Amino acid sequence: MREANRNYVAVGAFVLSMLAALVVWFAVLSGITGSTDRYFILWDSVMGLKPGTKILFEGYQIGVIDDIERSPEADSGRPHYRVAIDVERGWPIPDSAVAETTAPSFLAALVVNIAAGDSKTLLEPGSVIESREQGDLIGAAGDAISKLSELLEFVKPRIEEITKSVGTVLNEENARQLQAMIATLNERVEDLLSAENAQRVDLILKNLSSVSQDVSSLTRGLQDTKAQMDDVLAKINELVNDHSGDVEHSLVDLHASLEAVSRHIDAISRNLEDATRNANEFSEQIRSDPSVLLRGREAAGDGAQ
Repeated sequence: MREANRNYVAVGAFVLSMLAALVVWFAVLSGITGSTDRYFILWDSVMGLKPGTKILFEGYQIGVIDDIERSPEADSGRPHYRVAIDVERGWPIPDSAVAETTAPSFLAALVVNIAAGDSKTLLEPGSVIESREQGDLIGAAGDAISKLSELLEFVKPRIEEITKSVGTVLNEENARQLQAMIATLNERVEDLLSAENAQRVDLILKNLSSVSQDVSSLTRGLQDTKAQMDDVLAKINELVNDHSGDVEHSLVDLHASLEAVSRHIDAISRNLEDATRNANEFSEQIRSDPSVLLRGREAAGDGAQ
């Protein structure tokens, strides 16, 4: 008897532990394992929503839907349903937040995503979060499929007509000609894409790369030369500006010197003429008696005696 009681106790403990584990598992799946704050969202339609639906804040899960009930303000023209949500205790929700239903993918379940907005003021727990109505994704997909079906029904007979026309045009003779043209085109493409042409193209690309580098170097050199010329011109401009008085004085002196030379040019010409004549006489004397170069003044004196 005692053995049976121990078995019952063991089985009961096992069942209770499994129930506790199941509760913890559901809590973990729901995303809420601690204390929560409650907020409300008002909607005209709650299609696809149910208790346990995930609540996301900018894509991060912060809670679940706890309850959906008819709004007491339904008769006054306000949204017809009030959705109670439980979120993590202390989670900051701005008063500019907007909730809307969305689906991460086409076949995924609906979730409620809350966009934060740009306000710094936070809502108090128990407040109503502004909502935005979302269109029926399934209905929209159905409309799109229906329109696509209508388009296919419209295009199908046209495709059949085009197929018949192509079959009429491409008779046996035309098919052979087309095949010959395709073969010729294929040969030309193979010739164009031969290994030799590939090497030539590679060489051309390398040469273009080298030319590009040379042009780049030349451009940099010209830029440096331009900078140096600008510097030289600036220095010349600065020199002229700083010594404009000296330059003007030098020009005046040069003008006076040229006037003096012009006044004495006749005397200078006569002296040059006499010097030329003496040089001619000396050269004639040297030619007639070269010993004059060795004897010097003595030869000149003897000749004079």
